[in-house]
Amino acid sequence: MPYATVPDLAAWLAPEPAPSNAVRLLTLASQRVDRALLGAWYDRDDAEVLEVLRQATVQQVHWMLERGDETEAESDLQSMSTGQRSFSKRALRDGEQPQRLASAVGDLLRTCGLFRFDPLVVG
Repeated sequence: MPYATVPDLAAWLAPEPAPSNAVRLLTLASQRVDRALLGAWYDRDDAEVLEVLRQATVQQVHWMLERGDETEAESDLQSMSTGQRSFSKRALRDGEQPQRLASAVGDLLRTCGLFRFDPLVVG
């Protein structure tokens, strides 16, 4: 279930309208926010947390729209040509992953305290 609604997205994108595939984009963006917060703990019933998740989701959709790549198929491409098709992948350093989360979203989650990880000590 998306953290933001189509009216939330339309308000963020104004004066541009929300795209016709807004529900799908909001769902995908919410999943990317969830993936970024995997292992973090926070109160999903807290109104402030819900507001941060809503803001993160609409900002992620905005970034996805600007990139024109909602499926992440081009997340590691450095260049692309048309015609006889030519793709060049960006060289990734050891352990580096293609960027899937907008930098602004990561900043928002960190500054609002949602990137909070406490170690699990067993024994």
